[in-house]
Amino acid sequence: MISFYLFMLGCYFYYSRSKYFPLQIFRPASSMDWFSPAILIAGIGLNIFREGWVSGFLLSIVSCSLAVILIQFTAVLGKKYFYSLAIFAHSLIILDLLS
Repeated sequence: MISFYLFMLGCYFYYSRSKYFPLQIFRPASSMDWFSPAILIAGIGLNIFREGWVSGFLLSIVSCSLAVILIQFTAVLGKKYFYSLAIFAHSLIILDLLS
């Protein structure tokens, strides 16, 4: 679950630099352009470390695709849906860390 959170965070930073990102949602500073690939590589590395290199890489592709779809879909729907996705992802991380 932590690797999926890293993918969501990396895709958010990457998509927030796009011209299609809605203006009403918080955009990080432009000095964080290097941060998105670093987070995505950390997520891929975590999946490969946990699952093996083939399964981890395939799981990374699927997780990154799902994260991009969720980020783009909820960003277009509006601020309320986007922030509820962020709260939902954080609550899943907290549940994963507690168990």
